[in-house]
Amino acid sequence: MRIMRVMSTSMLFVTLTLCASASDRPESTPLSNLPAAAQASISAALGRDESQFHLRAVGEGFEARTRSQRLDTRFTAQGVEVSSGTVRWSIALQGYGYGEALKAVQAVTPEANLNRAEYRRGSLTEWYVNGPMGLEQGFTLSERPGQPHSQPLTLTLALRGDLTVSVDEGGKSLRLFDSTGKAQLRYAGLSARDATGKELNTWLEIRGERVLLRVDDEGARYPVIVDPFVQLAELTSSDGAEFSIFGWGCAISGNTVVVSSLDIPAYHGAAYVFVKPASGWANMTQTAELTSSDGAASDYFGIALAISGNTVIVGAYTATVGSNQGQGAAYVFVEPAGGWVNMTETAKLTASDGVANDGFGDAVAISGNTAVIGAYANIGGNAGQGAVYVYNKPASGWKTTSRFRAKLTASDGAANDALSNDVGISGNTIVAGAPFAAIGGNAAQGATYVFVEPATGGWVSGTQTAKLTVLGGASNDYFGSIVGISGNTVVASSYNAAVGTHASQGAAYVFVEPANGWTNATQNAKLVASDGQANDHFGIGLAITGGTVLVGAPGATIGSNAGKGALYEYLKPASGWKNTSRFNAKFTASDGTANAQFGSSAAISGNTFVVGADEQTFGSNLDQGTAYVFEP
Repeated sequence: MRIMRVMSTSMLFVTLTLCASASDRPESTPLSNLPAAAQASISAALGRDESQFHLRAVGEGFEARTRSQRLDTRFTAQGVEVSSGTVRWSIALQGYGYGEALKAVQAVTPEANLNRAEYRRGSLTEWYVNGPMGLEQGFTLSERPGQPHSQPLTLTLALRGDLTVSVDEGGKSLRLFDSTGKAQLRYAGLSARDATGKELNTWLEIRGERVLLRVDDEGARYPVIVDPFVQLAELTSSDGAEFSIFGWGCAISGNTVVVSSLDIPAYHGAAYVFVKPASGWANMTQTAELTSSDGAASDYFGIALAISGNTVIVGAYTATVGSNQGQGAAYVFVEPAGGWVNMTETAKLTASDGVANDGFGDAVAISGNTAVIGAYANIGGNAGQGAVYVYNKPASGWKTTSRFRAKLTASDGAANDALSNDVGISGNTIVAGAPFAAIGGNAAQGATYVFVEPATGGWVSGTQTAKLTVLGGASNDYFGSIVGISGNTVVASSYNAAVGTHASQGAAYVFVEPANGWTNATQNAKLVASDGQANDHFGIGLAITGGTVLVGAPGATIGSNAGKGALYEYLKPASGWKNTSRFNAKFTASDGTANAQFGSSAAISGNTFVVGADEQTFGSNLDQGTAYVFEP
């Protein structure tokens, strides 16, 4: 199983497979009955997982074998040589551009990773992926190679060997024949699509010992691609079952991923820790399972979770504390010296002023020695106004306590604002969303509050440094439902916002701290998806690090699968964040099911990110859920 990435660029996908006579043809496989795109995706994933398809270093290049297709391939700086029995045939990229105005490419040494080889030439990457269905060849272009002048995008390849080439009807594939007229190889599966996933018209032409790959890229979009990603791992729980809702929440710090499961209908919940193996991320079940020592049914343990270094914090917002039903608690887990193992909490955090139905633990965040916890608390008689509690790690380590360092509230808060729905922390700054706050006459438009730690003395109870709102917001947008912060940049979503005529498509908003510090402000930029639709709920999953923002749209329809879900990646432009509907990349799950809700949660650390699909079906287990890991 594999996650498919729809690149924000024009891409060509060409598959090379053996086309033997009936007596020599490899046995057919179930894959051969699938559409070409599905064959390529599954073949690539199987090739990655099975060592027989991996590339091996030989001299100054690499070689690969595809036994099922009786192909042997060698990758060198001079090109790619394919052999089948006594037949030899080579292919080498010569140039690219528009029409006949082609610029030559220089020879480069290939790079290999498992079953994939790449030739990197600036804005053009030529790549090959080995798998049971054959050798897939592709080209990724990050920008237009000049001015089209009404000519097609063209890549020219030099062909050499003892085979005769003919183009099949329609110009979509080539057949290669030996001296007896017997078909030996087939070069097929040509397709191209642009940044939006739009299919582009393609065809093949033969010019002597050259083959031209032609693409009509009129109107195609070419945003710059940085570090293309592939799916590395699918994470599941060893005890997963129907309605586990695994992937409800996810968090990552360095080489450690944490994923929560709510376990409907009991709602007892659990959190699962996954540690990156020395050999790299791979499909796996958990390294450790985290549970609460005093947990009970309907605690909603795992409703929120966060990780920083070797410390995990998990919210259980309906837990009973003393005689207070629904007061809520947060549990801290510190990695043992010998590594993560199944365990209960190191410490339990509660609020000394908590009362029944506070919902403490509805949201959690942690950075270094500071933990932040949201509570749907009564403030000054305003039920559900909400508060944010701050805890500092004692010098002797985390201990069970109800003593908080600070309690943060909104100076203009009102009943049911829910300043607790989500929280984030980066350095000395905390951000909290209040998605049901009224703005002007707009009920539940929502707001996000920024709190900055005082320069001296540390955190103290108080009200916000700044209030962030959306210019152009509307009632029931629920701005602040999900929030994130990285350095001087805050991102917050309105997953229920209408975009054009699309109700509940959703949007995310970026706020950048002014030079003189945070003040009340409206957004610097609005992010939406150019291919978004009604009920995508873009913004339910959200993460930020540096200049990268990830936005999940779990309601997105992919193909005919409603609610399969998607994740969008946005990169900060060199000139700063601006309103845009142009995403850098879109991720979907090729093994996802309708209503899998891929993108329901997202987290990022460095160049690695994790995505939850909490209602993914496994076998007959409805809503068991899964999570996926990506990195360059």
